[in-house]
Amino acid sequence: MYAAINGADLYYEVHGPDDAPAIVSLHGGPGISDHQKGKQAFEALTDSYRLVVYDHRGCGQSSLTEPYSNEQYAKDCDGLIQHLGLEEVVLIGGSYGGFITQEYAIRFGDRDYFEGFVLRDTAASNAYEDNSVENARESWDEMKARNFDLPDITWEEFMTVMDGNVESDAEFERIWLGMLPLYAPNLDEFDVEAAKESTAERDFHHETHNEMFTNAYPNMDYTDDLPGVDVPALVTVGRHDWITPPEASIEIAELLPDSRLEIFEESGHSPNLDQQEEYLARVREFFDEIGFGDPYGDD
Repeated sequence: MYAAINGADLYYEVHGPDDAPAIVSLHGGPGISDHQKGKQAFEALTDSYRLVVYDHRGCGQSSLTEPYSNEQYAKDCDGLIQHLGLEEVVLIGGSYGGFITQEYAIRFGDRDYFEGFVLRDTAASNAYEDNSVENARESWDEMKARNFDLPDITWEEFMTVMDGNVESDAEFERIWLGMLPLYAPNLDEFDVEAAKESTAERDFHHETHNEMFTNAYPNMDYTDDLPGVDVPALVTVGRHDWITPPEASIEIAELLPDSRLEIFEESGHSPNLDQQEEYLARVREFFDEIGFGDPYGDD
C-alpha cells in the first residue's frame, strides 16, 4: 500500500492484529535497503503485535522524492504513524534506520503514542567511521582469498560506497554484491547463492545513497541530544559487527538515561537475523519491561 506523506509516496505494509500495539520497523541502507528485512526479522512478533514496515523515500518502492535527510526521514516516520492512526508505538531501527530512530526520539520523544525504541547495530555519530574502514581492511585479504563467486571489487570501489560516490545503480549493485561477505559473522558460513538472490531482489538508488552519505551522515551527531531523550530504549549490537562496532552501541547506551544494552556474541551486523530466536526473545522482554502490552498473552 502507499501513503502520501510530506509530499512523498511511501510504500508500506501492516501485519498482525488491527487492535494490537504497533511496532514500526525502520530499515537501514538508504538507496539500497527496504522493508523486506524488517518483515523477515520481526514478522514472528505479529502473534501479539502489529508490525508496520515501509520504505523510506528514495528507497525500495517509495517515490524518489527529495529531500533525503535524517530529519526528513524522521518526519516521514511520524507522518506515517499519524496516517495509520497508531496509538501505541515502539520503533525498531537498524543500522542507518537506527540513525533515523535516534533522530525521531530527539525530535518527537514527547509524542503520547511513542512508548519506546530498539536500536540495532548503529551509532550516535560518524566518529566510528575510521574503525569501520579499519575493520574492513583487516578482513579484506581473507575475504578475497576465499574466491567467492562474486564480483571482484577493488578497495577503491569499496570506498566509493563508503564515501557516497557511486556513479550508477548498476555499479552500486555490483559493488554491494562483492562486499557482502564483510557482513557475515563467519566467512565459513557465508552463502553465496543467498547473497546473489537477495541482491537481485533489491532496488538500487545510488543518488539516495550518495546524498545520505555525503551530506546527512558526515554531519550527524546525536551525542549532545541523547541524554535528553526520556523514552526507554533497548540498544543491541552483534559482537562481530564491522561497520558499527559494539563500542558505538555502548556509547549510545551510556548516553541514554533509560537504556539497556544487549551484545549478541555470535552475530555480525544483523543479530536480528543471525541469532533471531534470541534476539526476538530479548525484544519481547524489553516490551514487558516497559509495559508495552501483549494483549493476547496470558497476563
